[in-house]
Amino acid sequence: MKIALGTVQFGLGYGAFNDKGQVAEDQVARILDRAQGAKIDTLDTARAYGNSEEVLGRLGAAQKFRIVTKSPPLGETAQAADALKRAADQSCKALNTGRLDGYILHRAEDLIGPQGDEIWQALEALKSQGRARQIGVSGYDRSVVEKLADRYPIDLVQLPANVLDPWFEEEASNQRFELHVRSAFLQGFLLSDPSRLSPFHQKWRGVLEEFRERAKVLGLSPMQAALGPLIASPRISRVVVGVDALAQFEEILGAMECSGTKSLGAFEIGDRNLLDPRTWPARGEGETS
Repeated sequence: MKIALGTVQFGLGYGAFNDKGQVAEDQVARILDRAQGAKIDTLDTARAYGNSEEVLGRLGAAQKFRIVTKSPPLGETAQAADALKRAADQSCKALNTGRLDGYILHRAEDLIGPQGDEIWQALEALKSQGRARQIGVSGYDRSVVEKLADRYPIDLVQLPANVLDPWFEEEASNQRFELHVRSAFLQGFLLSDPSRLSPFHQKWRGVLEEFRERAKVLGLSPMQAALGPLIASPRISRVVVGVDALAQFEEILGAMECSGTKSLGAFEIGDRNLLDPRTWPARGEGETS
């Protein structure tokens, strides 16, 4: 199964379009059972995702799934390599496992600074010790990640990707790492009702309406239209999707039945303020009742 289950909502009330908050632990258990039944083999989490790792640890997820987790952003942390090792220990303890399938930097730019080589050596030590099968980075800027991959033997990369910015359709004969992508629904924007957008997102209502119309012409639901091209891309190994309820997860699994071969055509979206959710206001900011 090319879908990987994102777990940020298991530890936080995350997402600009999430109105349900953090998923209760008993519901997490049901979602994980359903994921295992659907042959999903990978969970994506992070030290920064609230108590997501602890929830997964209590539910024995590491004994049932491949776990990819991320270090906290290291920034200008003194002795960052040591901080990374401590964070990896904390993640393993929380997840109740001695071995991770993937351990990646939450902030790819941490490898650019003066401590970059030491941080990478710390990651390689985790791999050589058998504590992480794959090591790598999570990022937003593809050009930064590609330059880092030229410098370090990165195994695993996570980047945002969605149909409004289909860079993943470009050929990449020199891609040397396993690619996981996130933000397939652009934090829920692509699945939202155009008439109920926040004041901040109203300026892109036309984009959303065009996406929905193209999907309708092809006989696809918005979810099928958003997932299909990502699932079909030979460059992508896993599409990470977060869920806030079992019913939503069932909808995603149903959408997977779409072959993913129908093209929506190119979208000319040059506004990074839409494509990069880091520029969005926090939920509720700038909104009117």
